[in-house]
Amino acid sequence: MEIKNTKINYNIQRALDDMGFIEATQIQQEAIPQILEGRDIVGQSNTGTGKTAAFVIPILEMIDTEVRMPQALILLPTRELAVQVANETRKIGKYMEGIRTVSVYGGVDIGEQIKKLKGGAQIIVGTPGRVIDLINRRVIKLSELKIVVLDEADEMLKMGFREDIELILSKIDHPVQSLLFSATIPEEMKKIIKKFQRDPVYVKVLREGITAKEVKQSYFLVKESDKLEALTRLIDTYTPKLTLIFCNTKRGVDRLYDKLIERGYNCDKIHGDIKQAQRLDTLNKFNNGITDILIATDVAARGLDIKEVEAVINYDVPLKEDHYVHRIGRTGRAGKEGSSFTLVSIKEMDKLENIEKYTEKPIRKRNIPTVDKVNEVKQDKFIRSIEGVIEKGGLGENRLLAAKLLDTGYDAETIIAAMIKKLVKFDTSEERDLNISIPERKKSRKGSSKTGKSSFSKSSGKRKKRK
Repeated sequence: MEIKNTKINYNIQRALDDMGFIEATQIQQEAIPQILEGRDIVGQSNTGTGKTAAFVIPILEMIDTEVRMPQALILLPTRELAVQVANETRKIGKYMEGIRTVSVYGGVDIGEQIKKLKGGAQIIVGTPGRVIDLINRRVIKLSELKIVVLDEADEMLKMGFREDIELILSKIDHPVQSLLFSATIPEEMKKIIKKFQRDPVYVKVLREGITAKEVKQSYFLVKESDKLEALTRLIDTYTPKLTLIFCNTKRGVDRLYDKLIERGYNCDKIHGDIKQAQRLDTLNKFNNGITDILIATDVAARGLDIKEVEAVINYDVPLKEDHYVHRIGRTGRAGKEGSSFTLVSIKEMDKLENIEKYTEKPIRKRNIPTVDKVNEVKQDKFIRSIEGVIEKGGLGENRLLAAKLLDTGYDAETIIAAMIKKLVKFDTSEERDLNISIPERKKSRKGSSKTGKSSFSKSSGKRKKRK
């Protein structure tokens, strides 16, 4: 179904055209008509499926611009996700005059948020704790509220927001439409659904779409102590445009960041202990390509929508299967190809197998590149960069310096070799095979012995389907 064929406001369609929306996703096709009819929704959808637009579009349709009070409340688990959804709402509603969206979350001055809310906002996007604070201060008034959205609801429960959510919902003293979106529906959530929703429609995307087809998934079996070396070889060999690296803990993020900085990589980090202003600045730099590598925890990266990420690297195998899906969903977006690399130690093999069962998709075993391969790639990259400079021209002053260097008495080859040594940092470490064999008890694992070309290559080997 094409977006333009849906019965939505012309100004919303204009904004969607600007954003490159053409075909409605499955979650949008099934949820939007039901929401516009006023039904409560329980939506199960994995990341990267257009879920945000599925509730933002109908919300924009139902806003009364004459009323300068909250009419829609969207609750999310993290500050980054609140900012992301608020920005998406503004983009989709940019041609609709008189609609204001305000995001509210902890970690920043509440005074500025109060000022924006008092200016009149129909759509509020925020984290539960800050929303409760603003309700208690009587800054957020619920008398005109029409719709409430619980987005990433399972994550909010995991983070201990159940009481906050129920408190917010209980403060609404009139019937409102409620939408709940979640990757999973645990028992705790079923109680919330039963208590606060009215005969909800269940919308669930097909399981076959749990991991994007555009993402080429690979894993590398290495010793835990060799993971850093393996990681740098992967980065140096495949040189993705933007790389997102995941660690399981904040401490792990800090350690890896320090080690990569020490080795000269252009990277940054994001996790819950970093101040909000710094986190937003870090995301902005990564999104704009100022930083090449971002190291993150799962919670801090929820809701990131950075279309140019070419590779996701799992430095640690995620503790939960759905976290793997969310991680690799950060790449392979907007129809572009992406790659996910997972570094696996022997003790993490069971987790990897559980991920394969959960996604119903085998992950290809690959070998870590050799030092020779890394240096070969660096040489080729350097040669291409020099050729580019020559083709661009404008070497006037540089030619004068070149002539002076040749006058030093050294031959041209020696001078160039010295310049390369100064400019290019080759890997001078002793060649060492980082790959380890699969233990005997694991060798029956399907798809585990396959190797092949880089997942950044246009031609990747075909594999047999599981029976």
